[in-house]
Amino acid sequence: MIKVDISRMIPPRLGIYLLGIIPGVFFEASLAIGNPRFAVSVLCRVREIYPFGPYALLALFLTSGLFLGQGFFLGAWIADLIIASAVALWRFAVRNTLGSRWLYRWFGKIQGVPPNRNTFIRSLSRAIFWARGREYSTESRPVLKCLYVAVQRLLKVRYGIDRKLGQWDDGEWGVWYSALGKPLKEFQEASMSSRTYLGCGLAGLAAIYASPMLRGRYFVALCLILTFAGCFASIDLARWKFDPVRRSMARLRSVLLELSEASLAAEKPDGDAEIDADEDA
Repeated sequence: MIKVDISRMIPPRLGIYLLGIIPGVFFEASLAIGNPRFAVSVLCRVREIYPFGPYALLALFLTSGLFLGQGFFLGAWIADLIIASAVALWRFAVRNTLGSRWLYRWFGKIQGVPPNRNTFIRSLSRAIFWARGREYSTESRPVLKCLYVAVQRLLKVRYGIDRKLGQWDDGEWGVWYSALGKPLKEFQEASMSSRTYLGCGLAGLAAIYASPMLRGRYFVALCLILTFAGCFASIDLARWKFDPVRRSMARLRSVLLELSEASLAAEKPDGDAEIDADEDA
């Protein structure tokens, strides 16, 4: 019996490309609400040239919204990239100034024995330990130990690589746990939702510029809320990426997800594996 899986005929990331339709439709709907006469004139011109029915007009409306929305979605992606770069630059500056080794050693020299407790020493000590805590967090050590166990197990179950403690250095360890694991859907959905909100905010601001009748305080407030919501979500995701504890926990969950799938695949009988191979073919 031949079985056809229709879900495999759909591209896996089709929904990501179709998300641009949301800010595009928001832009067109805003123009139509702000200036109904202009919307009616556009529809009349289209129907005079092309005698489309209602469903064809709806398809044309959605298609045009998709093409317009891709521009706003691209602008949101650029803004997201700028925010992530700004957070990375801020982290780089903190790591190489307050969190640097030379400042830590210099602080140890000027602190003296017994340590001085004046206002300058206390303030500098708090700033240095705050900066070094952003990079070398003691709270992330238990998570890194669990991550080491999970990565070692995953390498043995899925790839047949048996690595023991002492056979690799820290650099090799960093490469392994950065390359392994499956992307978490929560982070992908959060990233796409932040870009969608920001794209809708940009579409609304563009509609205000195109149609002066939309320059009411309620619509402007709505556009600003959508813009700030998208920016806030992008900043929160960037902080997740650069926080030691959160980043290690996310990598652990990603590795455990791939490990569970690898364990289930390894426990399948040979007959089930052959059936899956025939269905894939």
